[in-house]
Amino acid sequence: MKEIKQAYRKLVLRYHPDKDSSDDNDTRFKQISDAYQSLKQHHKTELKITKKFTDIYPEDAVSFYEQAEVFIAKQNYEEAIVFYDKALEQLPRYENAWLKKGDAHSHLKKHEDALACYEKVLQINPKSTDAWNLKGVCLSDLKRYEEALECFDKATLLKPLHFAAWNFKGVCFFNLKKLEKALECFDKATKIRPEFAVAWHNKGGVLLKLGKKKEAEKCYEKAKKLRQ
Repeated sequence: MKEIKQAYRKLVLRYHPDKDSSDDNDTRFKQISDAYQSLKQHHKTELKITKKFTDIYPEDAVSFYEQAEVFIAKQNYEEAIVFYDKALEQLPRYENAWLKKGDAHSHLKKHEDALACYEKVLQINPKSTDAWNLKGVCLSDLKRYEEALECFDKATLLKPLHFAAWNFKGVCFFNLKKLEKALECFDKATKIRPEFAVAWHNKGGVLLKLGKKKEAEKCYEKAKKLRQ
């Protein structure tokens, strides 16, 4: 662990935002920090690490991750997955790489592959609200609403102000025809994030189903203004 810390400090000194405040450098610094946290967690699960730092965490693992992010920005998800895999070959506990790989699979409608990635994240970090939320979204896409609700419950328990999770939770209740519960969730989402247009629109849909036309129209109008 001593060698890992020494190598990490060298990278920190090289890429610290105080030395270079550019966006690219700031992103690289965060990725190095994330990778170091992954290594620390890995160290806790191993009685002894005999490999050198460069064997466990070669610097090009971050470069592979960065290349994947470039493909993600271009919506080239297949290509992105290739580079996330390259990063994960060298840093198997790279939490963000698993998370982003799962999201890429989800965009490709490969839901089972996406779920496997989110499960991997949760093995590494059971308190990842992003993984719980994205797993819930994936299950919702598969119309497994009850299972999705369990994930959104986890996300909102860990992060009560997670407005996106509250919105998706509402969508699940809506699809299960539990309209009052759906309305509670959309109310929560809009209170946390008043400019969240999607939640206002969804709230309008519930109110319309409940026969509250005037209130529904106000929500639709609110959503329309926020989208302009």
